Amino acid sequence: MTVSTAVAACLPFAAGAVFAHLPTAAVAAGLGSLNTGSVLARFTAGWLTGVAAITAAGLVVIDTAVLASDSSGWVRWLRVALGLVLLLLGIRKLVARVRNGPTQEEPGWVGTARNLSGAKAFVTAFLLGSVNPKSAVIALSAVAVIVDASSVVAAQIAATVVFVVVSSLGVAAPAVALLVFRDRARRPMSTVVDRFVEYSDMVLIAILLALGLYMTVNAI
Repeated sequence: MTVSTAVAACLPFAAGAVFAHLPTAAVAAGLGSLNTGSVLARFTAGWLTGVAAITAAGLVVIDTAVLASDSSGWVRWLRVALGLVLLLLGIRKLVARVRNGPTQEEPGWVGTARNLSGAKAFVTAFLLGSVNPKSAVIALSAVAVIVDASSVVAAQIAATVVFVVVSSLGVAAPAVALLVFRDRARRPMSTVVDRFVEYSDMVLIAILLALGLYMTVNAI
């Protein structure tokens, strides 16, 4: 029951992360259509390692702080703070979108997908999954919810693994598609990238605002 409670608590953030990380998934799709499978494999491995690293680090830090303070009551306020950060990230992007209008320039992640190669693909994906502010805040939000839902370490670890796997489904999908369908997957991935370019900003804004609102209201 404790494991299921912790998993259920983090699933909304894992699902939201899938959509919030769509630009990174598009980078992976771009790599699948423009580069060799080995580059995409390294990018996917780097992403999974980065998300796992920031999530595990967050779990260790928050659990240690709970033990040191002999109370978990402050975790709820941490959840409120992280929810507000997500809201601010979404509002900031929304204001920039309203002020500047739809950009006519190629999004930066498209150029990233075009230029990545070798070990650089792993390092770039690792940084995107770990120290990137959006990724870090979402991962830490999920960890805070997990810790607040259960004090059992085994249940927390199980829920953390579920979060890492589910939240990475979108980014890992191009690598799986290329592995299963080979070259037949390249054209559909290229189409996905082309279609996503136009709406990536609005999708990210909507997800950040929705996750931030859910986190804040749920914690309060």
